[in-house]
Amino acid sequence: MSVARQPGFTLIEIAIVIAIISLLTGMIMGGQSLIESAKVGNAIATAKDVSLAAKTFRERYKYWPGDLPNASAVIPNLPAACNMDIPPANPAIGNGAIDTATEISCAIEELFQAGLIRADLDGAGVYHILSTETGPIRFLASSASNVTTFPVGVNVVEFTGLSCKFVQSMDSKIDDNNISSASTGKARASVASCTPNGVNDPVPFYAVAAN
Repeated sequence: MSVARQPGFTLIEIAIVIAIISLLTGMIMGGQSLIESAKVGNAIATAKDVSLAAKTFRERYKYWPGDLPNASAVIPNLPAACNMDIPPANPAIGNGAIDTATEISCAIEELFQAGLIRADLDGAGVYHILSTETGPIRFLASSASNVTTFPVGVNVVEFTGLSCKFVQSMDSKIDDNNISSASTGKARASVASCTPNGVNDPVPFYAVAAN
């Protein structure tokens, strides 16, 4: 009495399946890498765009955005809070630094209303805010930011809650590959270091000098 052979995979068929799985895995990983790289590129472009817009604003109005006295006289559609009178009514306005909560909120608003950047309304529908896939972005004096180790007078573009790997990738492209808060480069984090999936991941704050 003969015994029927059970169907099964040959070694060649198994090898082909493994090769296909490996190829698909490689394609998925490669796709994720491209997406991540695109996000990093977008964050870098945004930082550069805001920096350029702020410099253009200063050339046009002689003040940094957010620090412009009587801003409504030259920029329409601003919230009332952004139309700050010169000192002594508002000692901080016109001092060359974007260093109060109102000035920081008005910095992006003034850049938007001056036609220098695109932005979205905040949840209350009052101020325009700048946000990308990486989260909200602020333009402010480094002394008022969460990364205060820049030289006096430097304004920064500040990112919040980026992954360690993301920050390391950004820094390798635009600076000295040293994210430390003690770095002497033009970009630095609010922490000394970070480890992917470990310490200081995500990075609380990462700032890029704008001037």
